[in-house]
Amino acid sequence: MRKPLGQWCLLAICLFATPALAQSLNGAAAGRPVRIVLLVDSSTAVAVMLNQFRAGLNAFIDAAPEDAEIAFITTGGQIRIRTQPTSDRQKLHKAASGFASDGGANAFLETMIESDQRFLKKAPDRRPVFVILTSDNGSSRGEPRLDDYNKFVNDFLQRRGHAYGIVVRGSGIGPTSDIVSNLTKNTDGTYDVINTANSLPDKMKAIAARIAIQP
Repeated sequence: MRKPLGQWCLLAICLFATPALAQSLNGAAAGRPVRIVLLVDSSTAVAVMLNQFRAGLNAFIDAAPEDAEIAFITTGGQIRIRTQPTSDRQKLHKAASGFASDGGANAFLETMIESDQRFLKKAPDRRPVFVILTSDNGSSRGEPRLDDYNKFVNDFLQRRGHAYGIVVRGSGIGPTSDIVSNLTKNTDGTYDVINTANSLPDKMKAIAARIAIQP
């Protein structure tokens, strides 16, 4: 029987990512421009929400800090790099407006860990930020790699990272919701659960505003 992910994630909080550690690291990150990995679910589940996802992505790009670098990465089936880290808003808007579902399952955790290795850890002069937009219908692709997640979140905190997440939730609750909740709470970010995607533009703009003022 699979152990409940929520229990394991709470263990990760106790052992690695305590709120006190997050608060103690915040000050040292002040003054650095951000590099944002915009991590977006492109699995089969989002095919019926494309217009709302596109609107939310474009709203975020418009509201993001001017000096922010943004990498647009999607998680349908496997990692797909829509844009390399860039501050070119025209390029980002083009990718956001052309966003479409890749189909398959949501390879969320694997893509997040790989994106961190490739795009955030290699930019120590910038504050690392994840902005996560994902669905969760209660299903998952195999057992989540919890040991890898624990290592990632501990290291991400040591690098003074922040994460912000929006989950468009279906009828069930799966590992994706647990992981996004755990990561955002550990890093003093924000976590929103919505049942429909209509509010995405306003919620994505709110995340951009929070990034702009967070030390």
